[in-house]
Amino acid sequence: MFDKFERVSGLSERKQLHCNSCRRKTIHAIEGQCRATWGDGHVDGGYTFSTYRCGGCDTVCYETASWHSEDYDYDDDGHIYAVTTYTQYPPPSSASFAFEMEYVPPALTNLIEEMMYAFAGTKLTLATVGMRMVIEFIVNDANCPGKNLLAKIDALHAQGLIDERQQALLQKIRTRGNAGAHGAAAMAPKELVAGMGVLQLLLERIYNGPGRHAELMRQAERAFGTEAKEPTAP
Repeated sequence: MFDKFERVSGLSERKQLHCNSCRRKTIHAIEGQCRATWGDGHVDGGYTFSTYRCGGCDTVCYETASWHSEDYDYDDDGHIYAVTTYTQYPPPSSASFAFEMEYVPPALTNLIEEMMYAFAGTKLTLATVGMRMVIEFIVNDANCPGKNLLAKIDALHAQGLIDERQQALLQKIRTRGNAGAHGAAAMAPKELVAGMGVLQLLLERIYNGPGRHAELMRQAERAFGTEAKEPTAP
């Protein structure tokens, strides 16, 4: 629960944010803001909820900024300050790639959006690690056996869900993701976009394709009156 929640007036802030309609960073003007704080005497924190309007196309986006006293760092002079985390809604998308995720599980959708958020913000190391995490989620969700991601990708191929070329590319993304996590070595933007194309094929094969098939079959069965009926009790 918040201890304090208030609307902020007299705003004139302008800042650069990613616009999903313009597909680039543009100057946004703030249109409204609320601030909230909480605390229990030992730990405290706060949120800022802001609405911004793109100066290029008038598209509106929403941003939250959050902080708490347990997440802090030091500036160049050694002074302590609270680290602020910013999150934009809808998440920034890239002009280079857009995922189809109509039938993708919500948890995976969130993970992909975080990866795209990092990519749109040119945080390429985070995007590289995020891509590896997306692959790991998919193979686990597909119940691929194996003691590590290398084995689980091979199992995905053994199950017939990917071909040998996709298998080799996923293994390449895995090794690059490992390098990103342990050595801060990021993929180049064109490599990330190419990797997203491979991921889209996975989403189509495992989630979107079967999801559309099931939905269209349900619609056809309803139209022709051939829906499967619950068995009646003897």
